[in-house]
Amino acid sequence: MAADPSMGTEVELKLRADPETLERLWQAPQLRGADGAAPKVKELENVYYDTADLRLRKRGLAFRIRRDGTRFIQTVKTGDTEAAGLFSRGEWEGPVPSLEPRLDVIGDPDIRAALGLILPGELRPVFTTRVHREVQQVNGTDSLGRLKMIEAAFDRGEIEAAGVVQPLSEIELELVQGAPRALFDLALSLQDIAPTQLETRSKSARGYALATGRRPAWHRAKPLALKPQMSVDDALTAVLETCLLHWTANEAAALDGSDPEGVHQMRVGLRRFRSAISVFSELLPEEHATWLNGEARWALGALGPARDWDVFLADLLAPVEAERPDDKDLGVLRQAAEERRAAAYVQVREALSEPRYTRFLLQLGGWLEDRGWHCAALTPAQAVWLDQPLLTLANKLLSRRHGKTLKRGKHFARLPVEDRHKVRIAMKKLRYTTEFFSDLYPAKAARPYIKAMRGLQESLGHLNDVAVAETLLAELAKPQKGRRRPAGLDRSVGKVIGWYAHAVTQFEPEMCRNWKAFAKTKPFWNRSGK
Repeated sequence: MAADPSMGTEVELKLRADPETLERLWQAPQLRGADGAAPKVKELENVYYDTADLRLRKRGLAFRIRRDGTRFIQTVKTGDTEAAGLFSRGEWEGPVPSLEPRLDVIGDPDIRAALGLILPGELRPVFTTRVHREVQQVNGTDSLGRLKMIEAAFDRGEIEAAGVVQPLSEIELELVQGAPRALFDLALSLQDIAPTQLETRSKSARGYALATGRRPAWHRAKPLALKPQMSVDDALTAVLETCLLHWTANEAAALDGSDPEGVHQMRVGLRRFRSAISVFSELLPEEHATWLNGEARWALGALGPARDWDVFLADLLAPVEAERPDDKDLGVLRQAAEERRAAAYVQVREALSEPRYTRFLLQLGGWLEDRGWHCAALTPAQAVWLDQPLLTLANKLLSRRHGKTLKRGKHFARLPVEDRHKVRIAMKKLRYTTEFFSDLYPAKAARPYIKAMRGLQESLGHLNDVAVAETLLAELAKPQKGRRRPAGLDRSVGKVIGWYAHAVTQFEPEMCRNWKAFAKTKPFWNRSGK
């Protein structure tokens, strides 16, 4: 048959909500076009295909055939991963005669290369989505007066895989024309009518999860690709977008809670974001930096207790249990700690479902898309710095962070615990700053410094874990109104505190050696790019 395939880029934002909320939002005046055009209603069936070993999924591809009435449209999407907020993906599509995959009609060489070798009959159905879709086109101007055209699709339906069905209820806001900021503006205006949550996973990601039975995966930060001569403005955008992508990519895993790494990586992404705001704070309008820092701090606070109990159970209590396998008191302590951990994860889910969190993500997304720091509050001096080559600023910021850390750690061996905590915070800021900028310099020059820095941070991090454990144990030891204290809890708390008090004493010489090694290691910046 004669195919008319096309290749383009799909830019969309997804919001999830229950069917009742969707119905309320469907009546929103923002979705009623000025021309009074009636919405389109479609019944869609999408069958997603892959090989038996799921090679396409591993390559970040989604291969589907959509039945739309009597028409069949074959689509391949690239960049389809679980790590997305604003979805921006390559999309090839073209007509086919049936639900049978037709690789021969794909003429785009990049798509064919991405698919790789697929033998005849190797593609098989993996899951199916069935959707009742109502579509309204929204035309007008965005908050900056630019023309916009958005397709708002309200989807109600289900995802089915291997006989298991999962309900689907969401809004897709797809940019047809205009700047991506318009998607965030519209989503925020809908948020004023009824609360939704930003959906960070595509339908295909959820379908694969249902088909394989796998829990949501956690993700490390994607590497930055900063260049010495790129502008500070471009670097600021890249750093903040990478941090945002890191923490939102781990939202599903954090909500699931089955793997402690989900909350941990989400917190790392948020901490890196706050560190980036601190690093670039002199170049941002003060009001903007205050807002960003405050909202990120709030989100971190909601995740903190869950992470603390995860670390306590896995890294601090477990070694004591391994040395005392027959100690029943430790079993009592574990049960009490697991109850606190479960309550902390309830707090995580409540916080990430709050309208405040969704509003923060939408406001931040729009701010980043339009580089919202370029506003009336930006000073001429800040504007000049934003236009400078990145390497000049990187040298300055790394030197400043390094100097502050050395100052905090002066006479390290005699510092009390409270001051060592301040050294740890300074080291963490230095580490993130180094991670942001290290690719600007020769890797061989940076390696000794990074090694010394990590060794010291691990020592200080362990000291902090013990301090947090003491706080958590003190919480467990407090009497709870209306509840009897489990027999053996007080004894187990005393045993663990005593264990780590002794361990910290033994650990002291190594920590001091790590500080000395770091303090005498020469910085790697100012050695290149001149």
